[in-house]
Amino acid sequence: MATPVLPYGVNDLDPSAVCVSIAPKRVRCFVRDCKHVVTVGRHGIGGEVCPDHGIHCYYSTSGATFAYEHAQRNVIASPETFSKKIIGHPFKYESHRLGLERSEDALTWNVFRSLQEAGVLSKLARNITGDRSSHEPFLFLWGLCLTDDDFSPWNLLQLARNRFEPRLPVERPLTEPDIGLFLPGKYLILIEAKFTSRNTFYKAGPRKDERSLTLDELRDLYSDPGIQILDQSRARVANRIYQQLWRNMIFAEWMSKADHPSTKAFHVNLVRTGQDEASAVEFSGLVRPQYSERFRRLTWEQIYQLFRHEHRLTLLRRYLESKTAGLKKAFPLP
Repeated sequence: MATPVLPYGVNDLDPSAVCVSIAPKRVRCFVRDCKHVVTVGRHGIGGEVCPDHGIHCYYSTSGATFAYEHAQRNVIASPETFSKKIIGHPFKYESHRLGLERSEDALTWNVFRSLQEAGVLSKLARNITGDRSSHEPFLFLWGLCLTDDDFSPWNLLQLARNRFEPRLPVERPLTEPDIGLFLPGKYLILIEAKFTSRNTFYKAGPRKDERSLTLDELRDLYSDPGIQILDQSRARVANRIYQQLWRNMIFAEWMSKADHPSTKAFHVNLVRTGQDEASAVEFSGLVRPQYSERFRRLTWEQIYQLFRHEHRLTLLRRYLESKTAGLKKAFPLP
């Protein structure tokens, strides 16, 4: 079997993007020593493809990045399955962005599908929950079941959406947990993954755009008398709430109770080292003290360290060590 080809990494890319002309905007391909000059698309869309390296190059005052013409080139784990089952799946929001260098969904697939294939998801779950079970949990990405390559929508997530989101006041995507680890009767973990983006919040006042909720709507819609982990009375007087963390914590607890009274709910904010520390601390203030272990901040680098000696994950380690964001090293790893 051929060795999988890693996506372009820190040793393949030139971090100093060269803009050749402004009108039209043209840049030299970002792959090191490539001589091709390509036209840049507008707002990160379109543009010419480097004929040798298959990437669209994007360049602006905020920095440079790129996207693969074929999103499959952006993955290291089960690329054929990814191409056939994930890209274009009607249950997956924004699958067209999976080819982006900065795609947190592609990063999520590469990490968690690799952990699943190595049979070590239970070790990660143990690190989060303390549960000593050796049974591998069900893995869900974006609400799709990856266990046994099922790829069907998660029934517990659909039930939660029906409970909390049957009539949203604005047209917006339904809650889509990035990652779910689920061992029936034991634990249910929902993970909100971030790569280059940050946790967002709603604050008091009018909605900030046509697809956002107001702070009052967030608190009213995503609440339930049976919820115990989050202090809803404290949330009532908060001037702002990190909305994705709130929705995922509410969903995690409600879904766990719908599974079994013994199933414990956990929510994890997965970020890069040095990112979103303050928002995690602030959100923790809404978690009742007796449930403080049910929410935590975890970093991609900590996952790397947890499995750094796992021989079945050599390719994943190489990927994380070379991964870029904006053409530069994404993680402070060897």
